[in-house]
Amino acid sequence: MTVERNKTIFHTPPAAVPNGNVDVSGGGRWKIWQDAGTKIDAPILGNGDLLAALAGNSRFPQFWITTNDFWQMESAPNWEFFHDNSSAKCDPAMGAGSPRPVGRMVFDIPALENASWYTEQDFLTATTTTVLTDEEGRKCIMKSWVAAMENVLVIEFDTELELDLEYDFYFPDEAGKGCDCTVDIWGSGESEEIQNGMFVGMISGRPVQVKQIRGNIVSGYRQFSDHVDIPTKDGFAGCFIENPKERDMTSRIASKKLAAGEKATFVLPVRSWAKYSRPYEYAVSRARWMTYAEVEKLRSQNLSWWKRFWSVSEITLDDPLIEERYYLSKYMLASVSRDPEYPPNILGISTFDRPAWNGNYKINYNHQSPYLNLMVSGHFQQSDPHDSPYLKLMDITGEMSERLLEHEGLYYPLGLGPHGMVSEALLLHMKSPALHGALNMIFRYRLTEEEEYARKVYPFLRGIADFWEKDLVCRDGVYHVTGDGMHERTDSNILEHGVPEDPVNTLGYLKTFFTWMPVISSVLDLDEEKREKWTEIAEHLADYPKGTIREIQENPTLWTEAEVSLEELLPEELMDTEIYYDEGVGGKWSFHFPGNIMQIYPGSAIGLGSSPEKLQTAWNTVHIHALVENALGIHELEKARQSGEPVKNPHFYKAGAFNASNLSCLFFAAAARVGYDPDIIWEEMRQMILHRGLPNGYLKENPHGIEELNTIPDAVQEMMLQSHEGVLRIFPVWPVKNHPEASFRGFCACGAFEVSASLKDGMVDTVTVVSHKGHPCRLVNPWPGQYVSVLHSDGREGKYSGEMIEISMHQEEKVTFKRWK
Repeated sequence: MTVERNKTIFHTPPAAVPNGNVDVSGGGRWKIWQDAGTKIDAPILGNGDLLAALAGNSRFPQFWITTNDFWQMESAPNWEFFHDNSSAKCDPAMGAGSPRPVGRMVFDIPALENASWYTEQDFLTATTTTVLTDEEGRKCIMKSWVAAMENVLVIEFDTELELDLEYDFYFPDEAGKGCDCTVDIWGSGESEEIQNGMFVGMISGRPVQVKQIRGNIVSGYRQFSDHVDIPTKDGFAGCFIENPKERDMTSRIASKKLAAGEKATFVLPVRSWAKYSRPYEYAVSRARWMTYAEVEKLRSQNLSWWKRFWSVSEITLDDPLIEERYYLSKYMLASVSRDPEYPPNILGISTFDRPAWNGNYKINYNHQSPYLNLMVSGHFQQSDPHDSPYLKLMDITGEMSERLLEHEGLYYPLGLGPHGMVSEALLLHMKSPALHGALNMIFRYRLTEEEEYARKVYPFLRGIADFWEKDLVCRDGVYHVTGDGMHERTDSNILEHGVPEDPVNTLGYLKTFFTWMPVISSVLDLDEEKREKWTEIAEHLADYPKGTIREIQENPTLWTEAEVSLEELLPEELMDTEIYYDEGVGGKWSFHFPGNIMQIYPGSAIGLGSSPEKLQTAWNTVHIHALVENALGIHELEKARQSGEPVKNPHFYKAGAFNASNLSCLFFAAAARVGYDPDIIWEEMRQMILHRGLPNGYLKENPHGIEELNTIPDAVQEMMLQSHEGVLRIFPVWPVKNHPEASFRGFCACGAFEVSASLKDGMVDTVTVVSHKGHPCRLVNPWPGQYVSVLHSDGREGKYSGEMIEISMHQEEKVTFKRWK
């Protein structure tokens, strides 16, 4: 497997996990991400439920742990949001509902006080190896992994020097042992005292935190029972494996002596109320009676699970940097996402009690984005958790639409949590977020055409269709979107700039949504009477707003984002180039939020098969954003130099296109969808990784967590294969001159096809297609102007020519395409 040659390396201990030195006064809920709320630079381990972040230093190596289902689930303060009052529609109270860390297991190893730190994560086996080397060159090796089939963190010690270590568990508000900054409860600056039993949230609450040490077992639990809709509790127990009958159960100190050359295994089972009736007792029992044989069984299961994961699909590249980032992103997403009821939060893992944006599922693009690349690579077990927050909230969002808009349908707030919880009851004058989520579900169906999946999500899709049927405004036979902005807006912004209309992203979403709703309803034999209406809407939506740069000099955006105008950043010959605007009424352009590419991707409403006019305008939009990003970066860098302040890496002054902190995770794929220069796309990927890439897959100075894990794999996959228009395009946007060697295997394509292909010496070599549903296969000829050999799995061979190759296929039939020689 190609994954075997890829790994990620941390040469120094994490610097940003944890750091509770944050002033939370005033607007702290928005500025907190600048410090502890999002800066997770640690190696992350997980099985999609139990998560661990390796932090600390050589003296105090430690693991922050939590589970995806450990949320302080409070949405009660937001109840007024669902009533028909004006304040509810924009700036309601914030709830305390957000994911929480359980705490950190800390090892105190005095002999390694000044040791060097080196950590390597092997993707194939999901093993994290940390080498701590003392001043005499002697090593202590820690191999850590989270069992794939059970919530157990395993840490294997192998030491060349004698160690006398102690271990203990610390709750998130306890300072010390490599975590010297605690949370400032009152919002006035750094606290010098340990704030036991407290946390900082949007609304006060007190977790129950219990810990004890008996027989060298550190055990305890963290529980939220007050100020919550659903009580939550995680129990843990950590110890080195020993004969249970030989444990001194009167001991109150957790310690272990390791002789030079000795090996020892530490286990930390974690159990939650969401899955166990008595999580603390289960965790303690599991830890106490764990044996080496059981660890070996868990290890074997772990290796088998990850081998199966990697066997689903793979790529090979002649660029080691981008290939490694591709596999790193897949590893990270597989580590944090698998539980179908509890998706990972926006940051992936919680290491702080007051995460940015409440750490919730922000559904105006953040929550949806990480799952896109997983579906194409066939990793549906990791992508399916996306759906749960929508499906669990249908009752209240139906009521919300009736109360706030006085029509039926499903109307969703922006900040969701698990089990129907509303973490942040915000609308900010946006109606498209739930529709955006529906596109993920439609894409998932198109890739597999699984009827069971379609039936599961159809009630939600039907609710979204009902909403837009009633909410769209028809004028002269054209359907317009009103009261929906591309950008987040407050009431004051609406009063100043007016009510937005016809955002280009929503129009694109609606085009795709209503095109596919009749197809899915027909497959399920439901709502036949609705299909004509849905088709009519899809065919008569308002045109995408468009115009030239010259026409919007007075209204490029709704916010002051730069001290220069677009005219100053672009050459004169481009001022009359036609581009897509953000909104028909409202903002026209943004320097830092390239939302006017979202109808391209993930909207899938424009692509290489679109009309020449639409495709050119889309290409122009991507191009102008890219030019403005570079020009604005030069401008901001020069301004920084003239100010006399320290100058950052020049790359960090670029923002708004490939490097937008919002939407860079979608911009690369959108550029590929319109055939933008592949060498530019490739070089932008490389520069982003080289300058901003953290070794855990996240990006420096980007607070948006797991959406960043979509950027590279999504772009690479879209450059290798596109199928959203009903035809297969093989390496449609690829830098063949500079990167002539590449391959992919096992990619999912719309129409329930499985596609593999290779590129040799800059030419497509072989294309293999398996049809899982028996649909005809339409393939853009990978060898333009040449004949194509088509070999069926039953031995039949055909010779085809033309720009488009179309053949009939049986269910589960395999066909190989090659250039006719």
